[in-house]
Amino acid sequence: MFSTATLSDLSSHPQKRSDAIADGIKAWILHEGLKPGDRLPKEKQLVEHFQCAKGTLREALKSLEVQGLISVRTGPSGGPILIEVSYKRSSDLLRNFLQFQDLNIENIYQLRKVIEVELAVSVVGRLNNEALDLLEQNLSGCCASLSHNLRRNQLQLREKELDFHSILASHCPNALLAFHARFLTDLLRDFIEFQPEHLRNYEKFTEDNITHHRNLVAAYRVGDGDAVQEIMTRHMQDAERHTLQLEGTLSDDLMMPRQ
Repeated sequence: MFSTATLSDLSSHPQKRSDAIADGIKAWILHEGLKPGDRLPKEKQLVEHFQCAKGTLREALKSLEVQGLISVRTGPSGGPILIEVSYKRSSDLLRNFLQFQDLNIENIYQLRKVIEVELAVSVVGRLNNEALDLLEQNLSGCCASLSHNLRRNQLQLREKELDFHSILASHCPNALLAFHARFLTDLLRDFIEFQPEHLRNYEKFTEDNITHHRNLVAAYRVGDGDAVQEIMTRHMQDAERHTLQLEGTLSDDLMMPRQ
């Protein structure tokens, strides 16, 4: 069942027995090249291979389940099944880590000014007419929200502005780049707040965002990668400047996104 070449001697590890078994199962998954939807061996086979108690094995499987790697189904035809780790599970864990770090607006934009530019360039030539039309619809929605009561529509408008970047991330061919871009966008979406007294300046922020987004769509339509890079670079610089001028604040509780 398991290849001894891929599994280290569990007794040589000073870690908890169930954690060592979980690592052994991961090693086997990698060695066998398993994909989401593939089944792992039955509990009896795993117990026999690792020569452990059922309780220890179940603890190891529970650890893998908590990590989002497997789903354990009950019943005669059940058992552990490999699943794709969701974006939400990964981002939740990263936010839990950042909760106890000294994170601020400047930290977010230091990374965003790199990530968003790289992502924007990576999707040049990859946006079909449907995707470009979706970006246009997003622009129209932002313009419509801006023309109404800004105080009442501020949250909705912010959502639409950030959705533009989420659309770009969904077409990025680099999964690592797309994840970080989406994660940074969600940080801004869920954890940055602006004070009501800065509402007039926020309108200017939105107008600049719309201008940058419109220019980006135009550059994408003609496949001008250099223009995309230049526009997104200015966009991120302006976004950071506006956010700091508006005295945007980062929530103290990154573990609880806004509902």
